[in-house]
Amino acid sequence: MKRLTGWLLAALLGGTAAADDTFEQRCARWLPQPLAPTADTGVVIVDAALRAYVPAEFDIEYGRATLTGIGTGLGTHTSDYQCMRFVVIPGLTPGRYRLSALEGQISSLTLSQRFLFPMPGDGYQVVNPHDWREGPQRYRVQPPRTPALEVEVKAGAVSYLGLLEVVRSRGSIYAVTVQRRDDPTRAQAAVDRLYRLAGLAPATGASPPAAAPPAAAAP
Repeated sequence: MKRLTGWLLAALLGGTAAADDTFEQRCARWLPQPLAPTADTGVVIVDAALRAYVPAEFDIEYGRATLTGIGTGLGTHTSDYQCMRFVVIPGLTPGRYRLSALEGQISSLTLSQRFLFPMPGDGYQVVNPHDWREGPQRYRVQPPRTPALEVEVKAGAVSYLGLLEVVRSRGSIYAVTVQRRDDPTRAQAAVDRLYRLAGLAPATGASPPAAAPPAAAAP
């Protein structure tokens, strides 16, 4: 039963959506509620292209993101599984946060031992390498610590952390790092989408996304 459940979950979370599916059909049902920021808290949208190199490039559509506060009392916050291109983390205390993990699930049927047991510096972990009979592997990318992967959270506002891309690193054909590419148009569209999904007009509190720092260097 565990094995069947695991493979059903893999099909649900790892499958590629049909081309004619809309964002709402594929992603809206996974979003947390409530979506909108409050007078005391902010919201972060993480927009990430999560990939594994096994060693062929493999895109992971559904996953979760973790933000860790930089400073006392901000804590660590991990989203539920959502569409990786629109991961919403609400209820954040104002302050500065860094991206500390991106995680998804991939099928273990064809994964090599080299991928399942990464070398130091590969930039990722496989959380459950021995549990393949129970379903997919949990693939967790560990971003470098850099100002480029930080975001400022303000009370009553939506912040955007993207466009993030998991790319090959120099370590090996399996090694990865996370880079950030500035796209103001995409950022504003993401903020507008959140307010629309929350049933609010963007003018009620969305702040213009700040330009991203230069892309992160490999760790």
